[in-house]
Amino acid sequence: MPNCLEALCAWSAGSRGGFGLNRSQGGYVYIGDRWYRGRTLLLPTAGGLDAINYVDLEQYLYSVIGAEMGINWPQEALKAQAVASRSYALQKRQTEGNALFDLGDTVAWQVYKGVATESPSTQAAVNATQGQVLSYGGRIIQAVFHSSSGGHTENVEDVWSRPLPYLRGVPDYDQGSPVFQWMQTFSRDQISQRISGVGRVISVTPARVSPTGRLISVRVMGDRGTRVIDADAVRSALGLKSTWFKVTPLFDPVASAGSLQSVPKGFQINGRGFGHGLGMSQWGAYNLSKQGYTYQQILAHYYQNTQLAQIDVR
Repeated sequence: MPNCLEALCAWSAGSRGGFGLNRSQGGYVYIGDRWYRGRTLLLPTAGGLDAINYVDLEQYLYSVIGAEMGINWPQEALKAQAVASRSYALQKRQTEGNALFDLGDTVAWQVYKGVATESPSTQAAVNATQGQVLSYGGRIIQAVFHSSSGGHTENVEDVWSRPLPYLRGVPDYDQGSPVFQWMQTFSRDQISQRISGVGRVISVTPARVSPTGRLISVRVMGDRGTRVIDADAVRSALGLKSTWFKVTPLFDPVASAGSLQSVPKGFQINGRGFGHGLGMSQWGAYNLSKQGYTYQQILAHYYQNTQLAQIDVR
């Protein structure tokens, strides 16, 4: 399998008919505010220029690992990320790549920032696992990952639609991570502005919940109606870290014990984890590596019944 991977540095491919920049031997190309390896194609667009960076797969991963994990994290965690990211990139290229580029460079794909996020530790992790991918049934898997699950990862069909035998919910080891638990508060006006179609919000309650407690859909009641909304849409509208959350209405203190308030002044949201909760938990990998687990053991835990395979890099 060739080791040339095309990674998009600008989000949009833009129009065709651009020109290329090739680095000198051992040199780099400066795009925007960063240096990149490989060669770059510049494409004119209505808003200026978009850039596509063509880079060696393993060198691409030098940057991705540093952007997705801390460069000072344990080496076994970085190795696990290297294998997951290599698998993810190649599977994504097969299913979503196009004639101009294979991958985007944002969190919607996996983060790629050029030389800025490389370090000796990320290079060592990539080099130590060179060409290794995760496979199931002879195919490279969809090796998705996330920051922190909040204590338990999910079966893929409980978050997305299609079941996959290797993306099964397992206990996580992300306790103590900065995003294991979190809390946000919103005034009634704030939450009503972000969730439309019901008027002023009165309550937000679970409608459908995964076996571990992650919300799949929520019921939003307002003074003009009620809607059942996909939990991901609510997460996006409110800027929450995950869909594992509980919404509690907040009321003003009442002067009389016999008085009842039916309309909250705001809402407190208590949540767990950061990300979709599928596949490898990066903070779980961090903690497991601190406990002495190898990258092979970490990957086997989060991607059930998979095998490490070696691609032919030429």
